[in-house]
Amino acid sequence: MMRLLLFGASGMLGQALTNEAKLRDYEVITVSRRHGERRADITDDHSIRQIINDTRPDLIINAAASVNLKECSDNPGYAYAVNARSVGIMANMSRLVDSYFVHISTDHYFTGHGAEKHNETRQVDLVNEYARTKYAGEAFALTNPTSLVVRTNIVGFRGYEDSMTFVEWVIDSLQKQRKITMFDDYFTSSIDVRNFSAILFDMIITKASGVWNIASSEVSSKKTFIEALAKSLEYRLDEAEDGSVDHIKDGIDRAESLGLDVARAESRVGYAFPDLQGVISSLKNDFIEKRLAGHE
Repeated sequence: MMRLLLFGASGMLGQALTNEAKLRDYEVITVSRRHGERRADITDDHSIRQIINDTRPDLIINAAASVNLKECSDNPGYAYAVNARSVGIMANMSRLVDSYFVHISTDHYFTGHGAEKHNETRQVDLVNEYARTKYAGEAFALTNPTSLVVRTNIVGFRGYEDSMTFVEWVIDSLQKQRKITMFDDYFTSSIDVRNFSAILFDMIITKASGVWNIASSEVSSKKTFIEALAKSLEYRLDEAEDGSVDHIKDGIDRAESLGLDVARAESRVGYAFPDLQGVISSLKNDFIEKRLAGHE
């Protein structure tokens, strides 16, 4: 049985990866600050080294990150420690214990290109502290030449009422008919965490290394995404209005052309990745499952 050590296990992606790994008969050792089988502060070098050395996993996946743009801007030292420095420790330890290392990165690297798709070799634009620290994390991960770095934009459910994901916030706003501003100039290749997790483990089987895009095969604006989600769940958009990402007044520069070209990864695993409708369908199924589970 393959042993997986998963950092960031309590997050939206970490939960989905844990479920997918168990479906594939992995032995999963979860690590997070509060809810994992092993507790660890990702900024504590000693904790990272000790956990990896103690468990000697076949596979290490790092799904831990500081993703709030303002928090990264306000505290760049912490953002660097979480998004970059810790990755360097994991990459080095994975090499020492002969583990395959997978690092989950981001798509926040492109601006001014509208709905264009970007491949893995496209020049990046590092317009904020989040992007800078995540890009540094990629460089640290690749100090282990067998590492897999994945660029993506994931959406889904986490289940923490005090810390909603984007999808959870949209659904909650639609249910309560609260105002939603739908950006028609912010583009992503968002993929739900269930589809992403299945694709990632198929990629792992191939022992891919270097930087790869795993995302939806279709680029859409935030407006189009929200409209598709609302239609699928049969919610009205009476309180929704169009807007521009340029009107966000928090002092943070944003990359807004986040479309990813997934053709190379599709060729690697041998099948097409979900388009927008496929992603929305998967989110709807997850939503129904969680609603039914809540009534049991």
